Amino acid sequence: MRLLVLLLFSLIVVACQPTDQIDLSDTVKPEAVPTVDPANEQLYLAQQNYNKWCAHCHGWAGDGQPQLTIENAEKRGYHTVPRHDSQAHTWQHPDQVLFETVKYGVQAPTNLYPMSPFDEQLTDDEIFDVIEYIRQWWTDDQRQHQARLTRQFEEDNPFWEEDNLNDEES
Repeated sequence: MRLLVLLLFSLIVVACQPTDQIDLSDTVKPEAVPTVDPANEQLYLAQQNYNKWCAHCHGWAGDGQPQLTIENAEKRGYHTVPRHDSQAHTWQHPDQVLFETVKYGVQAPTNLYPMSPFDEQLTDDEIFDVIEYIRQWWTDDQRQHQARLTRQFEEDNPFWEEDNLNDEES
């Protein structure tokens, strides 16, 4: 009798499964997370802030959202949550643009997952520290290129700091 009940239960479970099973194996937390020395308190705290505020969307290793949700977003005509690792485009933006994105958020109608502003969760200095943590995933060439972009932005926008940074932190 017990075997019959188990067999019946198994058949019900199998029958209730959707026919287009989705492989969730790519949602597992990756192993290649940058190693941060806890003695480097600034970078260690930046990693903690990234894990708390960013990783659930941008990935624990900066690898972006799981493939399952990327395909869903793209099928519907939306942009996906960007990666931050060396395979993505984050390194192609100056610090100032990355800072504004984190501080003020992104509310574009083409984003399936809009990014909330984090100006109440993170100080300006903490935002810059998170950007420094994200750099750990980039190649040396990408970091050099991004530093040039940051310097060029600073030259082209001399009043950016006073327009965007809180007085007590700048």
